Amino acid sequence: MEQTLMSVTQFSFSNDLLEQLAQETQESVGTLRTALTRAVPVAVQALAGRVSGPDGPATIWKLGREAYGASVLEPMAAETHQGWIARGESLMRGLLGETYHFTALRIATAANFGLPAAERVLSAAAVAALGVIGEHSQEHNLTPEALATWLVQEGTSLSGTLQPEPSASSVVPGQDTATASTSVTAGTWVPTGGGQAYTPSVSAEPARTPVRWQWGALLLAAVVLGYVFGNWQDLRLGNNSNSLAATTPAASGTTTGTGAPSGQSGRYDASSGNYIYDTGQPLILHLADGTTQKVGATSTENRLYTFLADPTQQVDSVNRTKGWINFDRVYFEPGSTTLTDESFLQLRNVASILKTFPASVVKIGGYTDSTGNPLKNFQLSEERAKTAMLAIAGMGVDINRVQAKGYGGKYFITPNTTPEGRALNRRISIRVIKK
Repeated sequence: MEQTLMSVTQFSFSNDLLEQLAQETQESVGTLRTALTRAVPVAVQALAGRVSGPDGPATIWKLGREAYGASVLEPMAAETHQGWIARGESLMRGLLGETYHFTALRIATAANFGLPAAERVLSAAAVAALGVIGEHSQEHNLTPEALATWLVQEGTSLSGTLQPEPSASSVVPGQDTATASTSVTAGTWVPTGGGQAYTPSVSAEPARTPVRWQWGALLLAAVVLGYVFGNWQDLRLGNNSNSLAATTPAASGTTTGTGAPSGQSGRYDASSGNYIYDTGQPLILHLADGTTQKVGATSTENRLYTFLADPTQQVDSVNRTKGWINFDRVYFEPGSTTLTDESFLQLRNVASILKTFPASVVKIGGYTDSTGNPLKNFQLSEERAKTAMLAIAGMGVDINRVQAKGYGGKYFITPNTTPEGRALNRRISIRVIKK
């Protein structure tokens, strides 16, 4: 057998690795092998496309070396394995974009098991491919550029074979074996907000026989699933995905006519007492460690990433009231320092961004409205800022890089005369004090 990246990656799934994957997915080793014949080519060509993007060679070179160094091609401890599977899933979601769920659904159909198992297999394929890439890079002492050249050649050799025809053993009863094959080329990278959005180029070859109605229904289901999953965060927060917010927000201290900071809008939620921000048009941030984040154009994450990544934006060391960015999805239980469950997602996103800018130092600011005792408000804001700081530090950011300060009701961004205004003033913010 020719020693290609795809063949070596498929061969790297030893019986021990497959047994570990079988325990996690509750699927048989046989069905997992079937799924991997679909998933591995997808992962290989997606990674080949990644090297053509911004910082692509260095990113894949680094990820490959890390994966090989972590021995991802061998059974690992559960915690370590789960961490790499999560990284693989994040990477594939970012690279495949809107086709991710459709691709996973095709893998699930071929193997005749559920969508979660197919997503786990796709992630495992990406991690294994990274391990093989890292091994090849180390054994041949390749530079990032040389590795990229080799990887592009490997991806090109797969053109037209991304979705191989199912073998007799993998055909699902009632499924047409002559469905149109789909090939993914390198795709395109488009600067979006503070990040880069990757869109694979998908071209469908004419089917040799008419596709049965079941495949049409499957495609419709995939589209619905892709929309629901892709927009779940926006729907949960009550965001209007059709609202196009500015990608370059104004200073956080200025406000719009509704009281929300410029570049953002939202609504007051009376049941929780919180202000729910509309974070703008969805985009994907590709971080230097190879992970991705799906956030809004005016979200805290995108504004922080943009400031850190843009060399033209510098820290104002004179006017320290400038540069504050409000968290738009971090909340506390009323009158307490307990973070709500939904807050940890954004704090984790911010921690991931900070870890990719290791020289940066930030300050967390806590604020309250003007109701109640000013001294107690100050103490509450101080404790809330420290809580957010410790949460970020607990997610892997050096505690020496994160400071915290409470300001009580001193720096309000809108009058406290309405419930909406008071909700806007009860906030946690972040400011970069060193890049």
